Amino acid sequence: MEVIWYIILAFLIGTYIILDGYDLGAGMAYLLFPDTDEEKEKIINSIRSIWDANEVWLVAFMGLSYVIFPKFSSAIIHNFGGYIMLFFLFLLFKTLSFNLLVVFRNKPIIKRLLGWSFGVFNFMLVVFISLIFANILRGVFLENSNVNLAFVSQKFSPFTQNVGMFDWFTLLGGGATLIAILIHGTVWVILKNSGAFNRKLKKIVKGLAVIELIIIGLFLVAWYILHPEMMYYYWQLPFLFIFPILSFISLVGLIGIRSYPGENKGFVLSTNMIIFSWISVIIAIFPRFIFNLGDKELTLYNSGFQDFEGFHVKWWILVIALVLLIYSILVHKYVKGDTLKKKVA
Repeated sequence: MEVIWYIILAFLIGTYIILDGYDLGAGMAYLLFPDTDEEKEKIINSIRSIWDANEVWLVAFMGLSYVIFPKFSSAIIHNFGGYIMLFFLFLLFKTLSFNLLVVFRNKPIIKRLLGWSFGVFNFMLVVFISLIFANILRGVFLENSNVNLAFVSQKFSPFTQNVGMFDWFTLLGGGATLIAILIHGTVWVILKNSGAFNRKLKKIVKGLAVIELIIIGLFLVAWYILHPEMMYYYWQLPFLFIFPILSFISLVGLIGIRSYPGENKGFVLSTNMIIFSWISVIIAIFPRFIFNLGDKELTLYNSGFQDFEGFHVKWWILVIALVLLIYSILVHKYVKGDTLKKKVA
């Protein structure tokens, strides 16, 4: 039963990364790549009709994990609680900036200020997601629950008794995640547009894919040095290597994005890269939720509860999660995110 719930939670957070990834990535692209107001408008139009439906997956993940695996949720809140609060604060500011950006689109000065804040908050959200993810892969000292996670690791190294959010390992892992989301959002904008702006963005994606390939290579070497046990299931079941191989093929394919006909190839490759990368990570950390730098392990077998009443609570929450899933599917089915032609009054 625990494995089933582990898979469900992995599916929820993976779906959130894919769906909100192109929203957040497009928000970062809005800050970095447009040179004209017309290009900025194209990015806003590409995400306007779908941006507010994606957080439902994150809410479902957080609610389910809190009830089903409370020890895992407690460890996450203890180590990253302050950063998670900032994440939701920036999510609120991002939402306000986006809505006001549409309302004041005919006020150039206000629009420029709101557009800048919208891009910055998207960028900060991705930074927090990337750093928390990298810290989970690096690990924390779970047995010492009275010590809060520092801001910067001692000697800026993961091989220390005083780890923090920032060290060379988390910067590598966070950088790889950030660039992957930026690529995902940029190819979504390409999918929803055409012309000279797309040619410009394809050139940018090619460069980002090359950088991503280098960073991921360095990160995997560092991760293996820090946690050689990440390869256990790959050595035991070699056919599982198909997932990192497919992820690698998708990333390499993005380097040739400028030569592909049509505008959908990049988004397909980016989506495949994220899906197969996420599956590869789940295989590497299973059955853990988070790596530990000490002796204690937090796994799906020791972080939940098994009482009879709790079992029924889990099934009720599963029903709620399915309702949220159906809602999200319907939103994306009937509001497809096509570029809007009409201007909002």
